[in-house]
Amino acid sequence: MNSSITVNDRETAFFTGVKSVESITETEIILFTELGDLQIKGHDLQSDDFDPEKSIFRVKGHIESLVYLTEKYHLPDNFISRLFR
Repeated sequence: MNSSITVNDRETAFFTGVKSVESITETEIILFTELGDLQIKGHDLQSDDFDPEKSIFRVKGHIESLVYLTEKYHLPDNFISRLFR
């Protein structure tokens, strides 16, 4: 699976290789991708579309940064972590 990021005018972004959406707030989105956890920071962020079968995710808002997190920051996909989403 390929992983790619396309950002248009810092207002929309298109991601491929997304396995799951860990969390979404207006200021931060965490995605679990083929390459690890990806943190998107900004304001007025919102999910435009997520297709888990095609591993595609789109976001709208003002995008300020995109950072791949180290493994120690990965949120385990278990019952407790799902409670706090």
